[in-house]
Amino acid sequence: MKFGGPTLRYEWRSAAIVLLAGALALSAGCGGEKKEDSAANEEKFRIPDSLLSPIETYNLTIDDYHPVDGGLMANADIALYYPPKEISRFIAVRSFGEILDGYRKIRKEICRPAKGKVVIIGTKNFEEYAVITGKEWWYYASIKGDTIYSEPLSVLLKRLDPITGKTLAEIGITQRMAQMALERLSGDRIPVWMKEAGASYMADERAVLRMQIHQFDKQLIGFSPSLDELERAILAGDDMALSRSSYFFAYRMLENLLEKFEFSNVTRFARRLGEGASLDEASMAEFGMNYMEMIAAVRPADIMDGAGPLPEM
Repeated sequence: MKFGGPTLRYEWRSAAIVLLAGALALSAGCGGEKKEDSAANEEKFRIPDSLLSPIETYNLTIDDYHPVDGGLMANADIALYYPPKEISRFIAVRSFGEILDGYRKIRKEICRPAKGKVVIIGTKNFEEYAVITGKEWWYYASIKGDTIYSEPLSVLLKRLDPITGKTLAEIGITQRMAQMALERLSGDRIPVWMKEAGASYMADERAVLRMQIHQFDKQLIGFSPSLDELERAILAGDDMALSRSSYFFAYRMLENLLEKFEFSNVTRFARRLGEGASLDEASMAEFGMNYMEMIAAVRPADIMDGAGPLPEM
């Protein structure tokens, strides 16, 4: 199932510029007498203490930065690599806190996303992101094993969900970590649509998904893919209109499921799969019907059935 017409770059309607207060201190020249290069570099990359104070809660075991190689912030659960840019240190501090909040939520509600550390690599620009992941700018992070490759964190931090107030750095990477956790819990057997939708639910991505399909309103009339078509589009992730529409359709299926059940039923469904249960056995135990009966019960008539109005900016 394909959409016609060219795919144009879409400036997300909920975008809001995050004011990086104090960031100018990173790039400001150091006045006064000439200093040795090492001292000058240390001063150049100094950030006001008020911006760095959250670091105390991160329990970091590694916090290194090099003006050529970039930086690494890590604790027992997360390793965040970031590129060598003057403002990247500030961006890393802000991003690490948001990622850590998402990690803690996922660990509590699902399980640890990885046996060891979750490695997050913030690429320096979209060109590098495309080379590493094979994805375009609109696909904000790719998972490879226990590693998440993110589009530039500076871009994700500039985009806000007006409903939750969260940045796409927090929403996007939390969503990817939740996918990893659901895969791990289920032994990589959770259905694609449920993994995508469950991860979006954990990341509070509903308003973002609703806004992202608004661009394609005219193309979405009657959009109601089969389960196979839906999951193929989600796995491919190579067409902006089809992918975003499929993400939201899957989310609507989960919303309908959660009208009668709790998200804990979804995680137990995944756990049962990980323990060897079939789709029908896990579905019967948690939802009282076999898997395809459950699918039929939660499918919306089309993508706009129950979609609701656009969130107000």
